[in-house]
Amino acid sequence: MSSNIRLKKLILSNYRNHKSLNLEINDDLVLICGRNGSGKTNVLESISLYDSPSGFRNATLNEIISSDLTSSIEKFGINGFFEIENNSLKIGIGLKKGITNFQKIMSTDGKRSNKIITDYPFNIFWFVPKMSFLFIANSEDRRRFIDSMISCNDNSYKNNLNKYEKYKRERLKILKRWGFKESKWLDLIENNLAEVGINICDARRNFIKQLNKNFSNLIDVYPNLQLILGGKLDKLLNEKPALEVEQIFLTNLRDAREKDFHSGRTSFSANKTDLLVYEMYSKREAKSFSTGQQKIIVFSIFLSFLKFLEKKSSKNIIFLLDDVFSYLDKNFIFIILEKINDLGIQTWMTDINGDFISENKKFSNLIEKINIDDKRFKLTENKLY
Repeated sequence: MSSNIRLKKLILSNYRNHKSLNLEINDDLVLICGRNGSGKTNVLESISLYDSPSGFRNATLNEIISSDLTSSIEKFGINGFFEIENNSLKIGIGLKKGITNFQKIMSTDGKRSNKIITDYPFNIFWFVPKMSFLFIANSEDRRRFIDSMISCNDNSYKNNLNKYEKYKRERLKILKRWGFKESKWLDLIENNLAEVGINICDARRNFIKQLNKNFSNLIDVYPNLQLILGGKLDKLLNEKPALEVEQIFLTNLRDAREKDFHSGRTSFSANKTDLLVYEMYSKREAKSFSTGQQKIIVFSIFLSFLKFLEKKSSKNIIFLLDDVFSYLDKNFIFIILEKINDLGIQTWMTDINGDFISENKKFSNLIEKINIDDKRFKLTENKLY
């Protein structure tokens, strides 16, 4: 049995359309079924909140509270019972009223604390329907897609992303308050910004190299791809030493002070990049393929990511795949499920009925199928977060 993280039980109380929902999980592959509007995606969204301030919908905290909740906000709660590194932990998420909006609070085994994030770091990776349109989305969505895959396996990278955003905010605050003239505080922040930014760019570059290498080893998966990062710093790192590129980054930050002072934005940044994807042999860019082919391309990248994870001994990740099977060929679906099952990563999926699973004897035995219509109105008396 793998030591990967598992969510063994999930209790939702007054979460969106779930007045009270109690799911006990025994297997690694979990398929949530139910009619449209039954709250399948809401279940996955609640899990994503363990690794994101606003979940994969990027919703406000006000939006996730049941519209039927008329009593105290303490009646709202998400309770997850996890197995992490041979420890059983109950991690709760609740809300408290702030000055203007609600704030998220967490508890571990009933004691309020956010320390669980540092003591037992784990990651939630999600694949939602809009990701299948990655190549007609904007560059920021494609960059975040890459960042989410790297963060799943490298918590230091996730920390650097947070530091980078913090330094950007601090720099803009100094510019707004003191202007764009020389300042030792501005120099210090820009030094930090350039150093962390180059670390982020270099990590992306090395990760893309691994994905490209894996495409040639994917059997019976079309197409064979080449991924390229299209930012200025990304291109420079392919030509010059990292320290030299860091100095170029720093110079550009200083040269852009006046511009950024007026615009209130960081005009030269490590996040000014794009993921460019080409079919290896024809050299056609992914965005020129049909919508159906683009979806296959996105999942080919995901398969390369799964290949990347094979080499990692510890995979403290939970996958969330929301309604992704409705537009994929069944053979492709089972290739993906086979890879995920081999990795031993707990994966939560949604589908209206999941009938395609019953057609495959192997996966009908491996996948725990839950009809949420049978569960969502059964009340429980569990203590909230």
